[in-house]
Amino acid sequence: MTIEAKADPYQKAFAFGAAVAFFVGLVVFGGWWALVIAMVCLVAGTMLGLIVGVEMMRQDTAAEMTALRAQYEAASELAYKLNAELQGVAQRAESAERDLIATVAEKTSLRAQLDELQADGTA
Repeated sequence: MTIEAKADPYQKAFAFGAAVAFFVGLVVFGGWWALVIAMVCLVAGTMLGLIVGVEMMRQDTAAEMTALRAQYEAASELAYKLNAELQGVAQRAESAERDLIATVAEKTSLRAQLDELQADGTA
């Protein structure tokens, strides 16, 4: 948002009036050369302001990129740890499933033996 957009309407009018009075005063008291020098200074000041602004923006961007890289590294490390934990949980689940299948097979075998013994005892 520009400075003009932030200023109230009366402040805009006051700034415009001050600028007109300044340049008219330059013409009246200093002649046309004063106006030319003021314009050159205005352009030079604007260019200097742009250069300083670009450099400040570059430094801010570099700082933000450094922070983002640090966050990316932390997120990558966390994702690696979570993936390792997920693999461990998956291995434990597969082991538990194998144990459960073995237990069911043993129970089925014992049940068959019990049924056989009961059939032999009643016969």
